[in-house]
Amino acid sequence: MNADVTDDGGIDRIRVDRRIVDRLSARGLVSPAARDFALDLIEPPRRWGLWVSRLVTVLGMSLTLAGIVYFFAFNWDRIPPLVKLAAIALLIAAAVAAVAIAGFGRLVTDAATSAAVILVGVFLAVFGQIYQTGADAWQLFVGWAALTLAFAVLAGSAAAWAVWLAVANVAILTWWDQTHPWGADFRAGREFTLIAFDGAFLVARELLVERGFSWPAPRWTRFYLAVPILVAATLTGIDLLERWGRAATADRVAMLVVPTVFVAFWYVYRRLRPDVAVLAATAIGAAVLTDFALFRLLSSGGRSTDVGILFIMGFATLGIFGVAVAWLRSVARDTGA
Repeated sequence: MNADVTDDGGIDRIRVDRRIVDRLSARGLVSPAARDFALDLIEPPRRWGLWVSRLVTVLGMSLTLAGIVYFFAFNWDRIPPLVKLAAIALLIAAAVAAVAIAGFGRLVTDAATSAAVILVGVFLAVFGQIYQTGADAWQLFVGWAALTLAFAVLAGSAAAWAVWLAVANVAILTWWDQTHPWGADFRAGREFTLIAFDGAFLVARELLVERGFSWPAPRWTRFYLAVPILVAATLTGIDLLERWGRAATADRVAMLVVPTVFVAFWYVYRRLRPDVAVLAATAIGAAVLTDFALFRLLSSGGRSTDVGILFIMGFATLGIFGVAVAWLRSVARDTGA
């Protein structure tokens, strides 16, 4: 796996890593079995040193950023305003300089780009506390996401995108919470916005991987995007079942969106791009909705329950999740996961 024969019969040493193998697999140039075999050679299961180094790097970055936040919080009244802003700006510049020196595509630069995105939010929060701009929380998160979008695009780092997407999701949630009246349309509209937003990024991720981009190829990026979509669909389904018989305008849309999300996830990640982790999250959401629907049916839409219903629901819950686990085990055997 470390050499390739040239046209003149010589041998060129070529460094092969996981990203190259994932890129070849995404383009269909190697079979899934060949990909797994290659990864076993490149990254053996007992290569614990690599995982320890990655864990220590992420843990160190997290503790450093937490220390910065707590330092400003504890010494807030003793630090001059300009010193606060200048210190954070220097940290942002240091993170950008680390990326410029080390280059993209390395673990240390992924950590640096993520730190830069986080520190921009810290800078905005400190600026708002010093000058009391009166901005709402959603405006802070929207500004945070807008200022760091270009950096996330240029960095091409899955870690930086993960941080940016978390900020963008919080911006959406706070915008709905602070600008819309509470009601059925509010709940459904908020969840539908999250489904559409994260769903667009999930589709973009799949297309980029299919076209050979290596940085979004790790499987955790797919799971990271899938979980918020499934959580939003599950919460919308529970809310719909809770208010069954008192349908609002948004409920008619929910009756189509929620099952469409679950069917789409089952079809894509069972038939087209098998992924047991995403299917597990899908099965959990479907099991929760099925369990809650059965409960509403047994309680006849009322809010009072008796011991008999709880007894039946106990066995029903075990059965529903047991079926989900059995199905996931069969999928794992079929896919070799």
